[in-house]
Amino acid sequence: MSAATLVGDVSMEAPSEAVWVLAGPPNAGKTSLYNHLTGARYRTVNYPGATVDYCIGTLAGKPERPTLVLDSPGIVSLVARSDDERAALSTLDELGRLLPGHAVPDVVVVPVDASQMSRHLVLVRQMRRAGLRTVVALTMNDIARAQGRPVDPARLSDYLSVVVVEVDGRSGHGVQELRAAVEQVAALPATRVALPTEFSLEQVAEDFAWADRIESALSEIVKRRPQAASRRDFDRWMLHPVAGTALFLLVMGGLFWSVFALASPMIDAIGSFFDFLGGAVAPHLPAGMLGAFVSQGVIPGVGAMFSFVPQIAILFLLMGILEDSGFLARGAMLTDRFLSVIGLNGRSFVPLLSANACAIPGILASRTVPGRKERLLTILAAPLMNCSARLPVYGLLLSFLVPGRPALAGALLAALYLGGVIFASVAVVIGAKLLRVPASDTGFQLELPAWRLPAWRSVLSNAWTRTKSYLGRAGTVISVIAVLFWALNYPDPEHSLGLSVGHFLQPLMEPMGGDWRIALGLMAAFAAREVFVSTLAVTFAVSGNEDSVVQGLLSVMHGATNAVTGAPLFTVASVVALLVYFMVSMQCLATVAVIRKESGSLKFALGQMAAYVAASWVLAVLIYQILHALGL
Repeated sequence: MSAATLVGDVSMEAPSEAVWVLAGPPNAGKTSLYNHLTGARYRTVNYPGATVDYCIGTLAGKPERPTLVLDSPGIVSLVARSDDERAALSTLDELGRLLPGHAVPDVVVVPVDASQMSRHLVLVRQMRRAGLRTVVALTMNDIARAQGRPVDPARLSDYLSVVVVEVDGRSGHGVQELRAAVEQVAALPATRVALPTEFSLEQVAEDFAWADRIESALSEIVKRRPQAASRRDFDRWMLHPVAGTALFLLVMGGLFWSVFALASPMIDAIGSFFDFLGGAVAPHLPAGMLGAFVSQGVIPGVGAMFSFVPQIAILFLLMGILEDSGFLARGAMLTDRFLSVIGLNGRSFVPLLSANACAIPGILASRTVPGRKERLLTILAAPLMNCSARLPVYGLLLSFLVPGRPALAGALLAALYLGGVIFASVAVVIGAKLLRVPASDTGFQLELPAWRLPAWRSVLSNAWTRTKSYLGRAGTVISVIAVLFWALNYPDPEHSLGLSVGHFLQPLMEPMGGDWRIALGLMAAFAAREVFVSTLAVTFAVSGNEDSVVQGLLSVMHGATNAVTGAPLFTVASVVALLVYFMVSMQCLATVAVIRKESGSLKFALGQMAAYVAASWVLAVLIYQILHALGL
């Protein structure tokens, strides 16, 4: 029979469906454990009234009782300092807001990193004090053994008075034992749950002293396994202000080179497929508008978008490897020195890093930044990070500038990313002077995860999920925009509605070396930046007769002339101007909507978009005029 749940003085019969919540510090192995428990089958949901996400899945296998597993943002204490932490804590005493009928979780599973045990035990003590039924998943004990300080889970259980099960989030070892232990604890009588609203300094100091005593009592120094270098040796180099920064830039430069070098064969294969598809479909299409719609609109537009999926997938994969290995956490420590100079701190690193995939999750992640001013400044900087939507545009334009030279293209791509960081820094400095919001006095603290090999299953799963998300988000938009712009250019670009629209916008393009076709592409890019590529493919009527859609577009670009001057349309000057424009411009309307919601101000969101678009146009014109005067 299911146990009753006590909330205040009210007792209610627990529902037939159990709920387990994973709650614990970041980098303690929570996500890997969650993937094993759910079989990596889960969905991401928003907290009610917030844009913070949590993951919810069904316990894999055939449990005795149907069970939901909920994974929330990381917490280090039961007193929240950020919106992310407040949302995570709501799963512990306000679960009914997420799952009606459930007042509190049946069990809270707290991952504790054995290699950093004392700092994590404080949260376990707070959970017990609050009345939550708690099970500890002891993770990273392999690292603790390598350090010569393994933790005995049975002895730790005696000290904590909670069940402790050792698990390996990479191999899944111990997960079945953890499941059995959690099911037993879930059957115990519930107690009243009362989360604290604040802690006194004396209480915090006593909690940490208690955790230190337990760690000391459990410490058994054993002979270390032979290792090439210790974590401290790695960190001595990685966290060095000069050597660490150089290494960080070197690794990130290698990442950008890989985006081009590794993706090139796959891009060619995808292009060949769409070439084959176009050739196979064309003879079976009816003559006239419908046939032209498919062969000249849908296939080139969608083909151009898919051609850049390998670059995006490789970017997500390599970023996942760096994150899972512990490298990016060191990057946060390094960048804190720089971020503090411009008014931010290392807490902004993760949101800004997330914005390199998409500005929207980066802006949402800014909720982890304590202090309204720092959060608004992080939101100012996020759209200037080079999101994956820019990558198809960069890929096309850099392939035009330096064809067949992936090393140079990777260096130029790294320069664009660095340029985004520089402009973001300028925006933050200016914003810090203009925003009449007091800065917070919250310092930056980060618990460094241990260096370790990535969990390949988790890294590959996350890369696949993020790439699929990109396709789901961008694919529909790009397809619709491609169809619309095909219609604007029907029956041909010289006798179409698109020509009239383009001519209206053309005066803005002439100072930066463009014509009406570039104007149409930039206008379409406000729906989604990557649409610029498919719009050019449609506008220039690229067919599948070339090696691929992208290769066909590059070939057309080399011979295209400006509709006004008759000079070459795509030159070094005009292409570099376009690159600068896309690097600075804020064209994603979905991002504007999220900024309005997160900042609570439509004026802030529209002002940010207008400022970035105006700055990008001025810079593009300036760059073009200088390079054009130099004969480029």
